[in-house]
Amino acid sequence: MIQNTPLKSVESEIEIVLDSNLQAQVVFTSVNPEIISSPSQRSSMEMLVKGKSIFLKIKSKDSASFRASLNSSIKWIMLSLEVLELQKEDY
Repeated sequence: MIQNTPLKSVESEIEIVLDSNLQAQVVFTSVNPEIISSPSQRSSMEMLVKGKSIFLKIKSKDSASFRASLNSSIKWIMLSLEVLELQKEDY
């Protein structure tokens, strides 16, 4: 971590718009437990669902922990969407 940086913290809220309310709810239900239990003293995450949108809020003490939290949450969301897509192919 860079010691002499003017950066005190990094905070962002990201909206991810999915194809349907059901898809957003399934992704939220799948990923939110990971968001809640993600252990970090340098970063916190919160996820909300509204309609077909998922809102991801990340607060971090530094850019490295922000990037790690963002990457993890995006990977979990993408994995959930891939599983949903595989399930569609079975029908």
